[in-house]
Amino acid sequence: MDGGRAQLLLLSGDGGIGKTRLVQEAEAGAATGWQVATGRAYPLETANPYALFTDALEPLFAALDPSALTRLTRGDKRILAALTPRLLSETDLAQQRLTDNATLTEQRLRLHFGILQLLGRLSERRPLLLSLENLKWADSSSIELLHFVSRQLSKERVLLVASWNESDRPLSEELRLALRSLRTVNHVTDLRLTPLSRDDVASLLSTAFHVERDALRPFAALLQDSTRGNPFFVDQTLHELVSRGELRQQGGVWVGWHVEQLVLPPSMRELLLERLQRLSANARLVSDVIAVIGTTARHDVVRSTSGLSEDALRLALGELRGEGIVTEQADGSAITYDLAHPMMRQTLVAHVGLARERELHARIAAAIKSVAGRHADREAESIAAHWRQADPQVESARSVKWLLQAGRQALGRLARREAAVTLRAALDWMDEHFHEDYTADIPMLLDELARLYRRLGEYHEAIVMCARASALAEALGDTLAVAVAERRLGLAQQGLGRREDAIRHFDVALTHASASQRSSGSAHTEVLLARIRLAKGDCLQALGLPEEAKREITRAVEIAERLGQIPLLARAHRMLLMVHLWSGPAHRAWAHARSAVELAEQSGERNLAWSAHWSAAVLAALTAHTGALEAHLKEATRLAAELNSPLLELRTMEIVIEYRAGTGEWDRAIMDGERALAMGRALDQTTLLARLLYWVSGVYLQRGDLATAKRLTDEAWEVSGAGHLDLERPFEVHGVLPACMARTAYLTAVGEHAQALALGQTAITIADRTGYIAWAVYRLLPSLAEAALAVEDGTTLSAVRRRLEHDATHLAHPIGAAWVLVIDGAEALREERTADAILLLQRAVATLEAVPYPFDAARTRLRLARALQQSGALTEAKHEAREALQMLERLGARPAAEEARTVLRSLGGKVAGDQHNSPLAMLTPRECDIVRLVAQRLSNKEIGARLGITARTAGTHLANIFDKLDVRDRTALGDLAREQGLHRAT
Repeated sequence: MDGGRAQLLLLSGDGGIGKTRLVQEAEAGAATGWQVATGRAYPLETANPYALFTDALEPLFAALDPSALTRLTRGDKRILAALTPRLLSETDLAQQRLTDNATLTEQRLRLHFGILQLLGRLSERRPLLLSLENLKWADSSSIELLHFVSRQLSKERVLLVASWNESDRPLSEELRLALRSLRTVNHVTDLRLTPLSRDDVASLLSTAFHVERDALRPFAALLQDSTRGNPFFVDQTLHELVSRGELRQQGGVWVGWHVEQLVLPPSMRELLLERLQRLSANARLVSDVIAVIGTTARHDVVRSTSGLSEDALRLALGELRGEGIVTEQADGSAITYDLAHPMMRQTLVAHVGLARERELHARIAAAIKSVAGRHADREAESIAAHWRQADPQVESARSVKWLLQAGRQALGRLARREAAVTLRAALDWMDEHFHEDYTADIPMLLDELARLYRRLGEYHEAIVMCARASALAEALGDTLAVAVAERRLGLAQQGLGRREDAIRHFDVALTHASASQRSSGSAHTEVLLARIRLAKGDCLQALGLPEEAKREITRAVEIAERLGQIPLLARAHRMLLMVHLWSGPAHRAWAHARSAVELAEQSGERNLAWSAHWSAAVLAALTAHTGALEAHLKEATRLAAELNSPLLELRTMEIVIEYRAGTGEWDRAIMDGERALAMGRALDQTTLLARLLYWVSGVYLQRGDLATAKRLTDEAWEVSGAGHLDLERPFEVHGVLPACMARTAYLTAVGEHAQALALGQTAITIADRTGYIAWAVYRLLPSLAEAALAVEDGTTLSAVRRRLEHDATHLAHPIGAAWVLVIDGAEALREERTADAILLLQRAVATLEAVPYPFDAARTRLRLARALQQSGALTEAKHEAREALQMLERLGARPAAEEARTVLRSLGGKVAGDQHNSPLAMLTPRECDIVRLVAQRLSNKEIGARLGITARTAGTHLANIFDKLDVRDRTALGDLAREQGLHRAT
């Protein structure tokens, strides 16, 4: 423990490398002054909620008297209901299943905080060593709880050891992401155990057998080679050699070390099987039962399953313990058994055979139920786990009953993933072995699974469940049930970004809900109608159909106001905010933002509050209101963390990345961006992924990493569908426009200005058609202005300026307003109205720095430096160029920083390390001007016209430049100049 602070040890290595032994030694050393709790995950329990923590904490809690347990939990029995339900009475368990109005996510968050506080109280008197082994088989709830507790522990006196095997199977994506996150925690130690060396093996043998190391070195080398230094293999090999008598005591001394080779079975599996052959039939039977039970095995369950008498069982267990195959321990008043090592379990189960294993699973399920008696419901998850592995032909009705009960218990324990796995197994059994008794269960089960899968972000599975539910309701003539199923189908399709498919399902839902409303007049059905219209409006605005969206949302508002439904009103205002966010006017968007946040907070629904704050943060980001952005982003981030939803976290991260990219926190933007891109790909979020690719590619582009920027830009182009766009059909505007913007920015950066202008005009057409002008003002029109300035396209520049002025005013957008000033300043400079240019560019710099938007501000300072140079104010010009250079160097914007150095040199300013920084440093200012124009792909004649020299003089300069830079032709020179940023106009 470091200064009394909680610590996390991540312990990994191959199977048999000594992770368990290391923890056991730590536990033995901590036995006197510490509390020790050890839990192990088992393959059979991957669908049992919190199984890993239950295994660790239940013995600790069971040893406390009731009053001490009440003090420890502060009377909050929800913690015990989730972690150790066997310690509660039936009455207490039933009461805990009565949940309040909070969402499942909110309840789970409270549970996690309650467990965290419990661990803190548990460690107040004596420090706690909490060891969690075999994480690769841990259930989702345990992984989630481990991640939460590990990140939240601070001053609690807790040492948490989490270990896993690297060699058996790949880590689940869930565990891999959790470990990656935990490795960033300050109080974590990451330890990977490696095989024993020959010296290690010699030392081990010398200590264990009391023989001089030098006498053991040849044998140690043989043993290390044959076992690859794996401690478990070393131990088992030595056990076998002693059993055979090849290693033996003679006169009180161990002998048998002088051998030239070790004659052993070719694999550790065969070595273990050879040992099993020496067991009696009863011992073999008991070892099979314990292996198939898959977890720690209770004595009474082993006896009931094996059918042996108590005496016969005792003899068999003694034989297994003597062979080092089984270990025995006390669990309160009960006796439990486990195999000595997980590798033994794998070997035994594989040797049992599939048919025999299935038979044993059924017998074990029956034995657990029989032993539990009237408390069998408490063992529902264990019973269901075995039925799930049993022969489907045997007792299918009993199997379904226990699977349903276990799944619903998991949901009651706030374990959605485990509930989905178990309930889906029940549905699969129903489908495979249909019975009339299932007729009433299947619709309810489909409904439960559809909601679970959607909350888990598994939209493909949700679609399958909803489609079945809709077809079944249609067959039964239940119009309301069809409406509910079709709405959920639409929401699942919307979750995948398939807006057109979603709208089709929403229309079907509206038809059936309206029919149900006409016949019943129910307020419940009216609420359903409003929710369907809101969902449809959300899709319509995302497809660039704002007027149609407003119509649907307005009808939903009418219903919500008539019924006094605050949550519905909050959702409606949030959607109207999103519509006006993209199309303006800004004051209406902000009015709806304020209403949405206020109503969402009143509703008490955290998901709704997140959505309102997130939408307000998007509005603030796109209109460059930094103060409001920070406030709403802080709340959205907090709520996303509390709700623990990967999708909400990802959507919040997008705004964080956008904010950091704009305000110059580029290192964090890239770090967060790469993580978000991985999540976006994993969650199949195509539209959101396209936007993330735009933000991240822009940072790489500004830093001069053209290869990475192009790779990400191409991916955005592909996933958004921008490359095969049909403008006559609806499409995902918020994916296509960012992809177009990313490619426009890239083309501008590499000097392909004509292509950039053409693509930019196409993107403007899309923005105009859909009414989503915010995207255009925010980055698209500034990119077009850059390209037009570079090629001196006055016509395009004038058109861009007019659009920017109008749209920036409409949206109250300071970045757009600043770019109007930049364009006016550049035009004034071209017309030699130097004083006007200086004033305009100074105002543009002040506006951009106030946002803050440092990259654009620094680039504008360079334009200002040129204007000051032209006016003869060299001192002021140097100051502006130096300020720009400092900012660009801080950002790591290599091409633009090189451009700033060139400007500063042309002003006679000194650049630190000038002789080493750039291959272009040896060029004269005139030669730099020529290189810049070559990078912009101008001919000698065009260069001469631009600089007021002849084409021949331009060619002479070029020949000198080729010699200085040791390049062969114009193409190589242009590539070098673009790498250094000299193609950018100033």
